Amino acid sequence: MTTKKNFGFENFTNQGREVEETTPKTPQQTAPTRRKAKGATVALTIRLSKEQWHRVHELARNEGISFQDLALQGLSKIFQEKGLKDL
Repeated sequence: MTTKKNFGFENFTNQGREVEETTPKTPQQTAPTRRKAKGATVALTIRLSKEQWHRVHELARNEGISFQDLALQGLSKIFQEKGLKDL
């Protein structure tokens, strides 16, 4: 097998190691094993405009709770309105 030196971001992620060239793999062979959302806690990203963030932040501060708790209360209310168990 021949080896080639990679450049750019690929070289950065391989931390300077030389990578062996092999035959191309099928998508099933190259797909990484899913590592996200397997623990007890799952991280979630929400995108807000600055105006929305300021409004939510001010509400959370006025209520004396974190954004996390404010979001959970809101989601729980929606679940209850739909007749589902709250969070």
